[in-house]
Amino acid sequence: MHTASMITDDGIQSFQGATQEFIVVSDIASGGYGAVHKVRGSKGGVFALKLEKRAPKRDHYKLQMEVRVLQAAALAKPEERQHLPTLIDHSEPHSSTKSMFIVMTLLGKSLGDIKRAYRKRIFSPNTAYYCAIQSIDAIKEMHDLGFLHRDIKPANFVIGMAGTKNADMVFVVDYGIARKILDAKGSMLTPRRKIKFKGTVRFAPVTMHKMEELGRKDDCESWIYMVVDMVNVNRLPWHMVTDVDEVERMKRKAIAEPKRLFPKTEEREFMEIVKYLNGLHYVDKIDYKWIREMVRRVAKRRNCSLLGQFDWQINP
Repeated sequence: MHTASMITDDGIQSFQGATQEFIVVSDIASGGYGAVHKVRGSKGGVFALKLEKRAPKRDHYKLQMEVRVLQAAALAKPEERQHLPTLIDHSEPHSSTKSMFIVMTLLGKSLGDIKRAYRKRIFSPNTAYYCAIQSIDAIKEMHDLGFLHRDIKPANFVIGMAGTKNADMVFVVDYGIARKILDAKGSMLTPRRKIKFKGTVRFAPVTMHKMEELGRKDDCESWIYMVVDMVNVNRLPWHMVTDVDEVERMKRKAIAEPKRLFPKTEEREFMEIVKYLNGLHYVDKIDYKWIREMVRRVAKRRNCSLLGQFDWQINP
């Protein structure tokens, strides 16, 4: 298997996978240590190819964890991995080019990108609560596979491709800093005493600020911050704060007084979710069904159908 891309005489870039060759159709995104391309497989089909160039002073690739998560998903029943893309192909790390790639389902825009297109930078209530339910379902699927995401935020949830049967499905993506949390028997691994800060300051759970091992409750705490970011026109209280210690202090205060996050009485169930999560510990499982029901109650009170007319349909 090769990760090195090839440029043909007519300037077309291609990648050789384990099962087929992938021709670059267009570029989707690029950054310092990688890129995402829209590719066409030699056996047919259009996919997304993520290329990672190994960062200096790092002995591994983030894509290796992405492969682990998606390989675990491939072994699950279809109904247990609805919110994760399908792994099509991948390369092994390539020593000479110091690069690696994976090929997966081609998906649509991220919730972060969709949200930014609107003047108020929030979703309509119907869209926000729909995305809240879809994303907590996606988090549950990852947890059930035995992984924490550890970087839950709007940018890491995407909708399906327009025109496909999954166009309105919300998928969780980008597992570069995910972590395996269950052993072979399904028990939580022993937590490490100290960890390095990873993720995004704005959405990171308090446990990450304390540099302690994260549990399932911590992904859900980040989810709460994401929900606020989707529904509250004032955004998160620490939205413009750059000092990391001050952000932690403000998060602690918000968890102690959830009304700071959800000031509207018609959204009081979200405050109950905050209180519930605050009472959990590293090893505890999550009552995702109850969380979904709490979101549904809010949606019903606000006359949201959760059945369509989503913001990306109205303003594609």
